[in-house]
Amino acid sequence: MGIPIPVELDRCTPAVVGGLFQNGACPLPEGWERGISFQDTACLLPTVMGECPTCSDLKPTQRATTETFRPVSLITALECSTFGGIDVQDVASKTLDETASYALAREMLTGEASLRDANPNVEGPLGNPSLQGSAQVVGDGSAGPVGALGCLEQRMMDATGGRRGVVLIGPAMAMYLGQNSLLHIEGDLLTGRLRTISGTRVIVSGGFDGRAPFPDDSPGSPGDPCVPWNSTGAPGPGDQLYIYAVAALWAGVGPGRMLSDVDRANNTASAREERPALVAFTPCATFAAPTGIPNPC
Repeated sequence: MGIPIPVELDRCTPAVVGGLFQNGACPLPEGWERGISFQDTACLLPTVMGECPTCSDLKPTQRATTETFRPVSLITALECSTFGGIDVQDVASKTLDETASYALAREMLTGEASLRDANPNVEGPLGNPSLQGSAQVVGDGSAGPVGALGCLEQRMMDATGGRRGVVLIGPAMAMYLGQNSLLHIEGDLLTGRLRTISGTRVIVSGGFDGRAPFPDDSPGSPGDPCVPWNSTGAPGPGDQLYIYAVAALWAGVGPGRMLSDVDRANNTASAREERPALVAFTPCATFAAPTGIPNPC
C-alpha cells in the first residue's frame, strides 16, 4: 500500500437527489487511489472583536487536524453454469456499478472494511475515520426528528462558524421526514437537490441505515478479517434511528480489474471484478442525533 498523498480538498456543488452516492459527494483529487492526507479546516472559526481590545487572549491560535483516509476495495465475484449462456463478466461489472454507492455509504458509516485491513506494514491506527466512530452525539431523541435536525444543524454551524454541512439519512428516515414536510426538493425528483426546510443539503442512501454511534468504550467494528463485511451492527426492529451530519465529504470509485475463468471439469464460469474506492469526510465536524423514531423493519 502506498503512502497517502497530501492534498487540499475543496467543497463542491450541493448534492443531487437521484443517481449515485458518490455523485452527491465532492470529487477526490488525482492520485487518491494511494490514499489521501489533508488538513481538516472545517472547524477553523472566526475571531470577532472591537477596535481596541485590552485583553491579551482574544486572538487564539487555531490548528487544523491532519486526517488520513486509505482506499478500500469493492469486489463482486460470481459463478454460473456455462449452460446458462450468462456473460459472467458483464454481470459482475454491472453488479458493481449498481452496488458501489451503497457500499461506499455503508463504509463511511462503519469503517468496517478499513478497520479489517490486515496489512502489517500500515503505520499508525488501523482503519479510516467513520461516522460511527467520529460523531459527537447531540440531543436525546425526546424532541423527535424535528429536534434532531435542529440540533444537528445548529451544532454544525457552531462548530464550523456558520458553514452548512450535509445531513446523511437512510430511506426509512427520508420517508418519515418527507411525509412530515421536513425535506424539500429543488427541481425534479431525479436531478434536483434535496434540502431540509432550513436549507441544509441532504443525501439519502440505503448505506445509512440509522445505526447508533459507537459508545465511548467500544472498540468499534470487529477487527477479525474473517467476519464478513456488513454482517453486524444493523439496527433491529424497534431500535431508535439516528441521523448524521458532516461539514463536507468526498468520494470516488476507480477503474476495475476483471478476472475470469472457465472450469471445464464442472462446466462453470466465474468472474471477479475489483475496484478501488475511497470516501472521506471532516471528522472535526461530525455529529449524530437520535430521532426518537423506531426502526420500522
